[in-house]
Amino acid sequence: MEKEPIDTLSTSLPFRYAGLSHIGKVRRENEDTFLMDPELGLFLVSDGMGGHRGGELASKIVTEDLPVTIEVRLDKLKVGSPATIRSLFKKAIIEQSRQLHLEGTSETGYKDMGATLVAALLRNNRAYIANLGDSRIYRFRNRRLLQLTKDHSVISELLDKGKIKPEEAENHEAQGEITHYIGMEDKAGPHIRSFQLKKDDRLLLCTDGLTDEIDDKAIAAILAGEQDCAQACQALVDAANTAGGQDNITVVIVDWRSNS
Repeated sequence: MEKEPIDTLSTSLPFRYAGLSHIGKVRRENEDTFLMDPELGLFLVSDGMGGHRGGELASKIVTEDLPVTIEVRLDKLKVGSPATIRSLFKKAIIEQSRQLHLEGTSETGYKDMGATLVAALLRNNRAYIANLGDSRIYRFRNRRLLQLTKDHSVISELLDKGKIKPEEAENHEAQGEITHYIGMEDKAGPHIRSFQLKKDDRLLLCTDGLTDEIDDKAIAAILAGEQDCAQACQALVDAANTAGGQDNITVVIVDWRSNS
């Protein structure tokens, strides 16, 4: 069952935001989750892995537990430099991955459960972003769409090494194979970066249920055409479902409104 987009505008915050998750047209369960914590300035999207129950539980644990860890670490932070916050972000995610792996080996968890993660932390007019897996964060600035995250996937590695061409990726046998994720047995290696936010920057966090169905050009056209966050979320989900809706689809949009 489709839910209405969550859309909130607060005059006390320098951004608008909205989020929407849809089961798609094929799956019986929605293993995607998302979290929007405007007071902390934290936005998360997670795509569960490891079977229906395991995947749903894994993404739920990530979106419930990771924000608490980040908030506690930020409260204890004495020096809030970009390098310090990036380090904090990375350590919190690595710890979350370790905890989820332990949960997967316990009686209350599910064997081999895991989850992708994309996260954006807005703090002091900067965006700190992180990812594990193939969920993505894009920045839409001056009508140009830029993928800020790096896919942790076999396909991405093959493309980077020049072993396959982009046109070969869609139907490659390794499609969907993830190399890093929350809950992996080995130590996770999240991709972390930060940048100064500019007025009218639009951030899009999404699962592969969106990007496997529509390309960057189509995403950019929707972001350019829909100024309202909630309407843009709905348009993206509708486009992915129209294109096939083979997976769960989750999108979160954050519009930065501050001039500073």
